[in-house]
Amino acid sequence: MLLQRSLARLAASRAASSTAASTPGAPLTKIVATIGPASEQAEPLADCVAAGLAVMRLNFSHATPDEFFLRVENLAKAPGGDRVATLLDTRGPEVRLGGLQICKDTGDRKAKVLLQAGATLTLTNDAAADGAGGADKMYVNYASLPEKVKPGDQILLDDGLVTLDVVASDGTAEVTTTIANTNEIGERKGVNLPGVSLDLPALSEKDEADVAFGIEHGIDIVAASFVRDGEGVDAIRAFVDGEVAKHPGVYPDGDVVQIMSKVESLDALKNIDDIIERSDGVMVARGDLGVEVPLAQIATWQKTIVAKCRDAGKPCVVATQMLESMQKNPRPTRAEVADVTNAALDLADAVMLSGESANGDYPDLAVATQRDILEAAERWDDELFEPDLEDLDPALALARAAVECQRVADADAIVVVDRER
Repeated sequence: MLLQRSLARLAASRAASSTAASTPGAPLTKIVATIGPASEQAEPLADCVAAGLAVMRLNFSHATPDEFFLRVENLAKAPGGDRVATLLDTRGPEVRLGGLQICKDTGDRKAKVLLQAGATLTLTNDAAADGAGGADKMYVNYASLPEKVKPGDQILLDDGLVTLDVVASDGTAEVTTTIANTNEIGERKGVNLPGVSLDLPALSEKDEADVAFGIEHGIDIVAASFVRDGEGVDAIRAFVDGEVAKHPGVYPDGDVVQIMSKVESLDALKNIDDIIERSDGVMVARGDLGVEVPLAQIATWQKTIVAKCRDAGKPCVVATQMLESMQKNPRPTRAEVADVTNAALDLADAVMLSGESANGDYPDLAVATQRDILEAAERWDDELFEPDLEDLDPALALARAAVECQRVADADAIVVVDRER
């Protein structure tokens, strides 16, 4: 499908070249943007496409079927929308808190409880506590939690908003923790267990239902959340291929749905080579990854993963908070510009916008800004480009020659003919 025709093509060209060559058209580094309430209507979505959108991300942690149809239909109406791929991002088999009593009592799902530093918070896997959580006890939807953690471990709530220090575990039902910092917490927030290997399925029941729905309606890519190892990728592929086979009219001529594995846990980092080998592409999901590993290591892990994907000829997307300030501001911070620039110079195949394009005040401007930064980075890199011919792999000589011809001729594109199809 479209991922093969765009991102995979880019990976192949970049495997043959040590730098990105700029073209008069769109930047080689593509833009993935989450489409949400701020951008789902026909006009703003068409503006995003015109600004450089290459892949529309549909976040199924939140999206409903009606929202899916609205976004897909408006994309089809947009000039150039037929060249934009659709990516379904799964919620993944997440560990989450249960419901809070205050939310039930007030009818306000956004109500929060205050967790005080030094106080004791008990986490339980007893489903009877779901919906009755408070500042002293909360339900967690992971049954194996008491047997997985031990005194001295840390548990992070809501992307690290609250840190809990494990004091004791009864091994079966409850974990006793001390709250490390004061903060408010809402219901059903994410729970991270840094350094703890989790025995969760590759796809949750919700993920399977969402993926089946998306495939029935012609999505191009599945972004699989919380992939931990190559076996998980294989399990996801088996399910996806089985669903594709049910809809030959949607995927004719051997078309397939691509698997993009999201790297966002320590387990995934330990198994990164196997994950890359078995995936069609990889996403550096810096949100949850930044909770799992020390923040100081995020940039180096990003560079490592991008380099490994480049060596393997697999597309790599860098995601999360790339232009975060543009949710509210029309201009990004200098640090955000540097972040996007460095992703392009590292030869990432795509960069992603999340809240900036889904819920922000300037969705199409965020896409346009992303494109401007990428084009500037690629032009600068092209000025420094000096091909190293001494150590060139003979198998890549033709590809390198094609890249050089494109640069000298200032051609708009390099066309590769696949004789196997």
